[in-house]
Amino acid sequence: MAAMDEMISGIAHEIKNPLASLSGSIQLLREDTKSGSYEDKLMQIILRETDRLKNIVNDIRLFAKPHTNNAVEIKLTDAIEETIELFLNDPEWNKKISLSTNMNKNICVFMDPSHFSQILWNLLKNAAQSIEGHGEIKIQLRSARNNRIYITVEDTGIGISQKDSSHIFDPFYTTKPEGTGLGLSIIHRLIDTYNGMIDFESTPGKGSVFKVLLNSTPSKGNK
Repeated sequence: MAAMDEMISGIAHEIKNPLASLSGSIQLLREDTKSGSYEDKLMQIILRETDRLKNIVNDIRLFAKPHTNNAVEIKLTDAIEETIELFLNDPEWNKKISLSTNMNKNICVFMDPSHFSQILWNLLKNAAQSIEGHGEIKIQLRSARNNRIYITVEDTGIGISQKDSSHIFDPFYTTKPEGTGLGLSIIHRLIDTYNGMIDFESTPGKGSVFKVLLNSTPSKGNK
């Protein structure tokens, strides 16, 4: 598995370089193209799809070879509030989602901040996409035994069918037309990298609850 991960990461890296060259070349060509012309519209499509490929390649690299080199102690209440603020400023979600929190203070984890943000962002996005019309998302943060902490993300969405529930963490498995099927699999891989666990409960037609279990560190306020 380690050799396979190394190979996948290397392939993704090699794909990323020509994509960057392609994107840069198209942007230079656009400078000599009349805005709004047929050629300009085609170049915009190419640039949009190139960006989409870049995101997929980045996701594949992260799934194949996550690392903890940039791990630091982060205060979870601050990290959660920052991610929520970014999420609610996204016009795709802010008009349809009511979001509430219930969080214990002074809980910290040792983790790369970008990894935590990606975990929570993907869980929030997954919850929001499951909501048809208007709905609610609840986030809870609490401490558990043996220096462990629970983070739960609960939604009032359509839930997960029994057929899909055994595959949602599988790479490239998706029920969404525009999805890559990497969001939840990346979450699972990142949490596993930090010796954590993720599980979920779902009732079709009523909603889902995703539960993340991580190792906590003593907060500075408690030292």
